[in-house]
Amino acid sequence: MSSGDIDDVLADQDDWIQILSSNDDLRSYLHTAWQLSPVRLFFIPFGAGMNEDGTRVYISHDIQTVIDDIECAPALVRHETTEWGLRKFAGIGLDYLNDPTGHRLANRAEHDLVQVLLGDDGWERYSEIIDPQVLNSERTNLKDKPIPKDLALYPYEDEEIENLLEAMSNKRSEEEWLKLQKRRSV
Repeated sequence: MSSGDIDDVLADQDDWIQILSSNDDLRSYLHTAWQLSPVRLFFIPFGAGMNEDGTRVYISHDIQTVIDDIECAPALVRHETTEWGLRKFAGIGLDYLNDPTGHRLANRAEHDLVQVLLGDDGWERYSEIIDPQVLNSERTNLKDKPIPKDLALYPYEDEEIENLLEAMSNKRSEEEWLKLQKRRSV
């Protein structure tokens, strides 16, 4: 997926079920990871992301995730953890920019939860609210934005990675990182 391109294509339900049923490590990881509470202290390009070791989900502090009075952040958590788990445990989506398979399987997992949360027509409403915010976050200048130091860089292109690495060391990033570390030590 390139910057400015919302890829809402869903993988086939049967393909998703087959991958889940044939990979115990992936299933075990997702069982735990889908329960993660997102960290919302930082700005995250593309709206949401994972840390490098797959133990923390970030949802950008500026993404509004309540739709029809229902908190839909768990759907973003499901997408991010599924994408990370597919890379780690199934080798799917390793070439993120040229192979959309992992992203589309993650879309499927996200979609399935959105339907549980918002009903059968929920995906359309969800996309109408979330997608414009994601597009906006892609176009936001990172100068003075707080970016977590352990954000996984796999969805980003080289120029974006350079900008992210620079932003990870700005004053705002340092301040928010310290807040997160203090929360984790309590």
